[in-house]
Amino acid sequence: MDPFDDLGGKFRASLRQIVSSTRQTVDGSSTVTFRTALVECIYTPQVIKRLAMGQLLAIPNVQTLGGSGTYSLYEIADVYPMHYSMLTLDRSQPAAIRREFMDLIHKEWEKESKSTWIEIVAAPIGHVMKVDANGVAYERRAQAPLTGSPVKLLSKDAIQQLVCYSPQSGDGDYVFGKLLSFAEDSIPFSVNLESLIHYMVGVFAFTGSGKSNLTATVVRKALRAIPDLKVVIFDVSAEYGVHILDVLNELPSKVLFTDSFADSKDLPMEYFKRHATPESFAGKEKAFQEKISHLFRDGKVEFLQSRLAGEADVARFSTYEGLIEVLSNTLNDRYGAVQQKILVPQVVETIKLFLRENGLELETRFDPRTRDLIAKIQPLLADLDNRSSLKKTFDSLGTVVDAIPASSSEPEGYTWSRMADDILSADKGSPRVFVVNLPEAEDARLETANVINEIFRKRKRSFTLSPRVLFIIDEAQEFIPQNFRKEDGTEQSSRALERLLRHGRKYHLNCWISTQRVAHLNTNALQQLHSYFVSTMPRPYDRQLISDTFAIDDAFMERTLAFQNGDWLLTSFKATATQNIPVFFHAENNEDVLLRYLGE
Repeated sequence: MDPFDDLGGKFRASLRQIVSSTRQTVDGSSTVTFRTALVECIYTPQVIKRLAMGQLLAIPNVQTLGGSGTYSLYEIADVYPMHYSMLTLDRSQPAAIRREFMDLIHKEWEKESKSTWIEIVAAPIGHVMKVDANGVAYERRAQAPLTGSPVKLLSKDAIQQLVCYSPQSGDGDYVFGKLLSFAEDSIPFSVNLESLIHYMVGVFAFTGSGKSNLTATVVRKALRAIPDLKVVIFDVSAEYGVHILDVLNELPSKVLFTDSFADSKDLPMEYFKRHATPESFAGKEKAFQEKISHLFRDGKVEFLQSRLAGEADVARFSTYEGLIEVLSNTLNDRYGAVQQKILVPQVVETIKLFLRENGLELETRFDPRTRDLIAKIQPLLADLDNRSSLKKTFDSLGTVVDAIPASSSEPEGYTWSRMADDILSADKGSPRVFVVNLPEAEDARLETANVINEIFRKRKRSFTLSPRVLFIIDEAQEFIPQNFRKEDGTEQSSRALERLLRHGRKYHLNCWISTQRVAHLNTNALQQLHSYFVSTMPRPYDRQLISDTFAIDDAFMERTLAFQNGDWLLTSFKATATQNIPVFFHAENNEDVLLRYLGE
């Protein structure tokens, strides 16, 4: 493989200078410096048409002195043609002279003129390339390039080897789209899906840029590539029930609604109307309703009632886990009797023994069997004063248990608790995809926190890492804002998601967040991400925050302003073949997949 491409002998370039630019970080607490290379290339119409952002340049560095074949790698951020007359063309000259110069410049673009050249702006990617008889090797290291050195353009094969993941099988499931680096050729861009999902992901783009489209594409491919993966989507914008309709019908799945429309005369029509659909689906309502009807036929649509704030805590104190927590708190009672504190460890051990003997879990709720536990514990408390908090706790517990009917039944229909069990179930027939529609922001935050916390508790006690669970948080600014309050549920959701992002990877609980308002996100949560998809973000503050947080050069962030829908900049520490190289690519269109599914 030839690592370089001289474009038929036409690409002849040299490093003119390295330019340093320093600016303050977005919080104003420090400064950040970026160094970009200005490369001067001989102009030809053939060369200017084949250069594009995202292509890689190899510039000889200081290690080349006394040797050969060592290059610093730079990525093209901008390309534009230059003519020497442009340098002095301003309003100080008469209009007639300006027009004459512009006519001259225009004519010389069509030919190879010594008055023209190509200006290339490139940013370092932090890697060096070594070329020797054994081939090409890449190493993550920064080396100063040599000004005036001849610059080489990396070939398509070298770029593909550097950034694209090469799976052993199932290539199509790992391809996200095509690289934007080449105007004439289509090069598939593939990533390591397992690493992408395992190490947490953020998707940042302005509204309408295709965040949901990209997420739906990844979900579809990941479910095929990772057999034990389960996906839980908290959908506050009501999009994914349509965006992955083919997946929901193909795989065991659940679509959950907290605002019931079970009494509707036309359930598929009502389902479709409650979802935000792209313009390309206009006029396809009947085709969608036919596919949606399969969800209802197969019992995949369920209606749940949102839990009230604090309901989860109340339920927890109706379990043996909550009882042990209450007993533990008595040890912190400053004025509690010493005799009572001595008995607490023995009481707790009695509870644990009772659970083992009866095959119960800590989160099991009290039922008539709890009377047997009370009967075992009360003799231990016989010598305590009737006013002791420990004795009162079990007297009150006896009253509660006596009020429980002997034949208490489970709640009818699908429940949040059953959903948590289904998420962690390893049974082949258990649902693999859950789309939870939560139209009310406060309910969405509380339910998201409740589900994540419950999954964490059950996973930590299960002593298993299968199945792998991916939580997708759409409109993440609603869940992990920089400033959170308990009153609207943001404190609960922010705490749960920050825990998931910090510690979930150890338990194969992974997270994918998507948002258009990066500036409002909890920065502690942002710093846990290992892969970032970035598209157009009009506000400079948002672009600079991403640049500061994820160490992406400003030159690359500014180029995202010219993106079309479906264009993305990906930087990943784990998912690409070489870590932390900015990759420009155009994603596959999820809408095309759905239209084919409808037979359109």
